[in-house]
Amino acid sequence: MSVKNTIVIAVIAFGLGYYANEYRHATDAISVVGDTFDDPLVSDSPVQNLQQTLVQRSPVAQSPAPEIPVHVSPTNNAVSSAQAAVELSPIERARQLVANSAFPAAVVVLNEILQRDPADSEALLLLARVLEKQGKHEEAVTIWFRYLDSEVDAKKTEDALAYLSKYLLRLVNNPGIFGASREWLMAQLNDLIKLTPDNGELHLQLADMHAKADDQEQAQYHALMAANQDETRTRAEAFLAQLTNNAIAAQTDELEHKISLVRFGTQFLVPVTVEGRSVKLLLDTGASISGLTSSFINRNYNLVKSPKPIQLNTASGTVESFLFVVDTLQIADLTFSKHMLARLPMENFDHFDGLLGVDILGRFDFVIDQEKAELRLRKRQ
Repeated sequence: MSVKNTIVIAVIAFGLGYYANEYRHATDAISVVGDTFDDPLVSDSPVQNLQQTLVQRSPVAQSPAPEIPVHVSPTNNAVSSAQAAVELSPIERARQLVANSAFPAAVVVLNEILQRDPADSEALLLLARVLEKQGKHEEAVTIWFRYLDSEVDAKKTEDALAYLSKYLLRLVNNPGIFGASREWLMAQLNDLIKLTPDNGELHLQLADMHAKADDQEQAQYHALMAANQDETRTRAEAFLAQLTNNAIAAQTDELEHKISLVRFGTQFLVPVTVEGRSVKLLLDTGASISGLTSSFINRNYNLVKSPKPIQLNTASGTVESFLFVVDTLQIADLTFSKHMLARLPMENFDHFDGLLGVDILGRFDFVIDQEKAELRLRKRQ
């Protein structure tokens, strides 16, 4: 083999290796945008700063590749062939456009991909992020839901649910910046809560929105769902305590209500009337949700109205159950209208019919006088 041919082969090999290496680094950098969920969802700063954030998250080499000092004509042709061989796929081209802040062009490319394959999860994910960075939040959220429908990887779905939850909460809490309507946001939160029913933060937000819309039943439902989650229990209980309606406030006024208790070992039973039926509820300040035992409900199923599913967290694990509305619940001379109770997974309980928890007790300043076996309730100060 001649020296000239040896030089040509060496230069070709060097050129191919160099461009393949540059391509790998560029695509690795671009992929950051589409594969992570941990950067801020939406910035509190104006939209123009979002582009800078995206570029910082997805650096791509901006300077041209250095030229190889080759003087042999066949080598130059080989390098050109190597460049042509490294052609970007449509999704890679979209990523490169995003990394260079060419968002409108990236959207065009991504939509072309989705026209060919509407369930392309990679394109949907990147399009959702690009639209979000552009400040097109309603379009972005729509694409996020499409992505959740198409993604089959459980871990990616879990990450996306957490991401979208925080994104929507951020939009709710910054109406002046993002301008999304409250009705639209509530609809999106309701759609998302169906996919992640144990998200206490979403339930608390929905409880607050329903309370402001004067929908006490839905506010109570979402607050109870939040109270069932460890990380939101304390805040949910405080929220429930504030749900005391005007009728209860008028009944309590400044008077103290005294209720005689029935001793049950070291605990106490509270006489309560539920829609005209006399029941005994175990006083339990550790229970976030009041309810009736499954054995009692089986005998009085006509009490159940507007059931809504819930996964109750119990000492023995998670149990599938439901919440339901009763028209009236009375404790002494205090009446709760349209109150929500849980079906408690307690079978064959004959000594008591359910639990009286913090969702009711927390609406009052209450004292349990163990010596006198008496419960004293006073309007919260």
